[in-house]
Amino acid sequence: MEVVAGVAIAVLVNGKLRGMRLARTLLLVPPMIAPAVVGLNFRWLFNTQYGLVDALLRIFNLPDIPWLTHPAWALVSVIVADVWQNTPLMVLLFLAGLQSLPQEPLEAATVDGATPWQRFWHIVLPLMRPVIMIALMLRIIDTFRTFDVVWLMTQGGPGGATNLLTVYSYLLAFQAVDFGHAAAVSYIALGMSLFVLGLLYGVPWLIAKRRAI
Repeated sequence: MEVVAGVAIAVLVNGKLRGMRLARTLLLVPPMIAPAVVGLNFRWLFNTQYGLVDALLRIFNLPDIPWLTHPAWALVSVIVADVWQNTPLMVLLFLAGLQSLPQEPLEAATVDGATPWQRFWHIVLPLMRPVIMIALMLRIIDTFRTFDVVWLMTQGGPGGATNLLTVYSYLLAFQAVDFGHAAAVSYIALGMSLFVLGLLYGVPWLIAKRRAI
């Protein structure tokens, strides 16, 4: 989700619209905030009794939503917090990639009458493929080590709805005092991340090699 949103926002911010320089500066703020602070802030925002989100819903006479006490909404809340913190980093990464692209193909496509969407789909996106792969790699690594935000917002609940492998490993080690199973879960998380990274880089390499034959 962060990768798709990052590409879309980077294309928008890369334009020459008014205020884009300020927008790029503001993008630096969320990644600089510690995950623990993000978790505490979003736990307050989504609190049913005194949280800002439900307070806004009450202003419009809408019912309160149990953001952190309902399994489905708790997962949504954690995803929102994660997207808020990590999407700006993806935007900055893609923005750097966009600004380093050669302009000759884009100018030639413009002269040939290509629409902005055609230029993006057939020129920008293929040229951005290495940057997108790096972004995917970073997000996959981050996904398997996410702990602070989830623990501070939901502690893996309710009903295990947000019980990630890192949270589950922590619960096994420090609450159930079962260090063997906790270590096994950690190795499983490591193996899954390596497997996904292998697919991410291995499959395109095999396709390129087959095309070269």
